[in-house]
Amino acid sequence: MKMTKIITLLVIAMFAFACSEKGQEQEMPETEEVSGTPENIVATFQAKYPNATDIEWEKEGEKWEVEFELEGVEYEAEFDGKGEWLETEHEISESDIPELIQNTIDGDYTDYAIVGVEKYDSREGAFFEVKLQKGGEIEEVKFYPNGKIIKSDLNEDDEE
Repeated sequence: MKMTKIITLLVIAMFAFACSEKGQEQEMPETEEVSGTPENIVATFQAKYPNATDIEWEKEGEKWEVEFELEGVEYEAEFDGKGEWLETEHEISESDIPELIQNTIDGDYTDYAIVGVEKYDSREGAFFEVKLQKGGEIEEVKFYPNGKIIKSDLNEDDEE
């Protein structure tokens, strides 16, 4: 009888310990991905996006990319080696395309279907990248919010 009580207490203690460890893991910020990232870049990111979650860092050449979630939306931001923010992008739905861009698409790309849209925020301002499909080919067209084309893979003469 005494041995059964001891075993029961041990099982309860082990269960409680395991649950408390699991809770601590969930509250800890992700450090594995950040460990190799320079502190100045992490600090700039944290100042710009203090509520970001699910943070994953990756180095691409001289730049650092970070994937994260903010209010349930997945984002990707890019920083240079000095820790300065370059741009942030996230997918948006077709219904969120600004009306002026939609007007340009409706007028200039009538034979194309929209298959993806990303919004970019950069130091130079905002722009949108729309993936358009015609047949089996997917092309990317970049637009200013006012509907003007920045760059089109469809016609390289559209570049400014």
